[in-house]
Amino acid sequence: MKKVFLSLAALTFVATGSLTVTSCGGDDSTPVTPVAQDIKLALVTDPADVYAGEAFELSIQEADGTPITGAILYANGEETDIESEDGSFVINGPAGEVTLSAMYNDKMSNEVVVNVQEAVVVPSEGTGTFTYNGTTYDIDNSVVVFRGLFYKDNTQTAVIASWQIESVSGNTTAIARFTTPATPAGGDQYTYEEPTTTNTTGTVTGVFEGTTLAGQSNENVVINFNAPFADPFFVGTYSASSGNINGNPFSLTFDGKTPRVNSSGKSAAKGVANFVSSRNSMNAGKLSVLSNTITVK
Repeated sequence: MKKVFLSLAALTFVATGSLTVTSCGGDDSTPVTPVAQDIKLALVTDPADVYAGEAFELSIQEADGTPITGAILYANGEETDIESEDGSFVINGPAGEVTLSAMYNDKMSNEVVVNVQEAVVVPSEGTGTFTYNGTTYDIDNSVVVFRGLFYKDNTQTAVIASWQIESVSGNTTAIARFTTPATPAGGDQYTYEEPTTTNTTGTVTGVFEGTTLAGQSNENVVINFNAPFADPFFVGTYSASSGNINGNPFSLTFDGKTPRVNSSGKSAAKGVANFVSSRNSMNAGKLSVLSNTITVK
């Protein structure tokens, strides 16, 4: 359910025309309509409901209407790691206009231009604090960001899912990153796990003052996550702690309802605001190695 309605998403379809050929001969000649060879991409979600960070759906079919599994999505002419399943892509991404197309068996679909509207912000509900530089901050808002799939290390064998807690207090933002397992699901597909009480591994914590990275630590990062996912919220408690940041202990705790998002406006989360699959199964064909440091781009 949306709280605001902005301009409708712009859709452009480069359609393949049909050709009717009439055979020569007597009066019993009949028109022949050849079968088009192109594959067809179409937006399924209402254009008014396409918002940044929220899932929307496109269908992908053969010319005869057969649903396609395994087509690769292209965004603004660049190949993504997103594959269709049972004739559809379910994706999300940042605000702005994007041109989407798909490739399957060396055939490129028509283009669909989508205007992704600015996100309708859903605030967290609950209470929490984080401690940094000897000061305890009351959390105004908190989100859990899904950052995508990465190789665990430079061997590029194991694949993991990366997550980020972002808790804001005034102009100060606390960051805690962690991973959960991902398992092969056939081909280049992997299925990742939502965070639970038993499957999280901390990687790095950090603090931003405005858009400036004030400090970070990848030592002794511990995440305790007891907030099961009930779309669109993680409901329950979670906490994070690590080695010293700028010579002082860091800790964070929150109890309540925390929205899950797939992109973020914070500098700490740059790099996550790409088009990604909104399914728990994702293609791992073009992954990078997970970094255990926070960088500002």
